[in-house]
Amino acid sequence: MLRRWLARPDSLPVIQECRDIFDRVYAPKSVENSSQERRTAILRATLKFEGVIYSRASTHLGNSQILFYPRGDRTLTPVPASIKYIYGTLTGELLFAAQRHLPLDRHDCTIDPFSIYPDFPAKMYSTELESRLENVKVTWVVSHFARWTVSDRHAVILSLSRD
Repeated sequence: MLRRWLARPDSLPVIQECRDIFDRVYAPKSVENSSQERRTAILRATLKFEGVIYSRASTHLGNSQILFYPRGDRTLTPVPASIKYIYGTLTGELLFAAQRHLPLDRHDCTIDPFSIYPDFPAKMYSTELESRLENVKVTWVVSHFARWTVSDRHAVILSLSRD
């Protein structure tokens, strides 16, 4: 049923966007099968994983704010993002389709006042989110974060990690 619903040409833009994500992630690798086969994913409004509740932004904004390691690489600095969709695959893998917070605009000349405090887990970011959705495995997530909008263009992101 979900397959037919996603395949409808007159579906809402949000459904088309979701379909595009699924096609990019789960599209068959061979060209001859690409028009015949569509993989299935299960959309969710919330997810409880290892005792932590995650939600898509439209369900609960606070529980949608995550810090994660890009591509799961723990040598990189975690980045803030907002969960737009939560989905599980038929194989049981749990994923978020998330939008990263944009960094401060270099031409803006705004200085991050928290950069001089390396042990304080706050950083300034743009209030804008990337337009592109990124697949994030739930195991890549470090923690939630608190966001304080200090101006139209700037927000303070504070890690809520217990580590």
